[in-house]
Amino acid sequence: MALCLFLITGSFGFLQPFTSPYYSASGLDKTQIGLITGLGTAIAVLLQPLLGKLSDKLDARRPLMLAAGLLAGTAYLLFRFTGSFWGFLALTALGGCGLQYLNTVGGVLVGRLARAGEGGAAYAKYRVWGSVGYICIGVTTGFLLPAHPGMSHADLAPVFTYGPLLFFVIAAVSLLVPDVKLPSGSSVGRVTAGRTAIPIGLKHFFVAYFLYQFALYGASSYLSLFMKHLGAMPRQISLMFAAGVLCEVLVMTQVGKWTDKNGRRPALILAFCLMPVRLLLYTAATTPAMVMAIQSLHGLNYGIVGTLAVVYVNDCVTDAQRGTAQAAMTATSGIALSVSPAVCGWLANTYNFDTMFIAMSLVGMLAAAYLVTRVPESNPPTPKYG
Repeated sequence: MALCLFLITGSFGFLQPFTSPYYSASGLDKTQIGLITGLGTAIAVLLQPLLGKLSDKLDARRPLMLAAGLLAGTAYLLFRFTGSFWGFLALTALGGCGLQYLNTVGGVLVGRLARAGEGGAAYAKYRVWGSVGYICIGVTTGFLLPAHPGMSHADLAPVFTYGPLLFFVIAAVSLLVPDVKLPSGSSVGRVTAGRTAIPIGLKHFFVAYFLYQFALYGASSYLSLFMKHLGAMPRQISLMFAAGVLCEVLVMTQVGKWTDKNGRRPALILAFCLMPVRLLLYTAATTPAMVMAIQSLHGLNYGIVGTLAVVYVNDCVTDAQRGTAQAAMTATSGIALSVSPAVCGWLANTYNFDTMFIAMSLVGMLAAAYLVTRVPESNPPTPKYG
């Protein structure tokens, strides 16, 4: 399980830093890049709830993981053979569909392995290996590329020559992951009469999560181009993302266990309130080094939300519903990411990067306000008796 998450999250180590520069090097402007990212995500998202329900019905994840790995690997390999808007859109949608399912299914598998009351610690224990994978693959990719600014199409070609091969390894490893089944004939976790599939508290969480993802990852889609604008080299872009993930690892090792004992809300509130401040800080950055320093705050964003969002969903639903609920969370994130990159691309193209960061900071403030006022605790802290 740890190896699988190492590889799945590790694949973001070459995709997140270099996909937007690759689009740009292929002649696309920021608005077109935003449309490809947004529409590709939207198409991929449409299939996620169906895949979640199918995996719950089959009570099996391995076959779908195998198919998702093969699909993503093939799609990203074909990036080298297209340079058009429509070609990139089709391949981004196919690759994103496979990658989104792989990224979602880890939460379901770990949820089955976790003992009651230890969901946060269990998920963090496995998920931290994903962050280690991101650092290893991201830094390696950056140092294999030419050590000069500019990043032409030829400079970035190795990213989509060797990087997609990871997905074929993921497909093979998926055949070995622990895919725990529900007991035969078990009624545990079945939806009972009068109970909705998604509790109202979880629906409120999805609203806050949507706004959070819209703001943070809409702006983050352009961090690579922002770094390029400041004159960064490929390895500096890799190191910028890796710096945030390194801090994320340190937070993940503690946050799951802490929130198992003290509740999820305090940590979530910290992450949601910090995020808009972080986005505003980018407007003061004038060098790649300053962006790298600000990016370290990602540890208190994804290090918390990336762990606790999955755990919060698992807290709120039963074993039999987890595939569907985790797919709903992925769809929530996907809908946000299908709109925000286009909005951010338009803002950056029409105005400038600072305008984009300020606008997304305002959305982040709204997300924090909604979380604080509407989202309940999913794991009340254990009473302490004196």
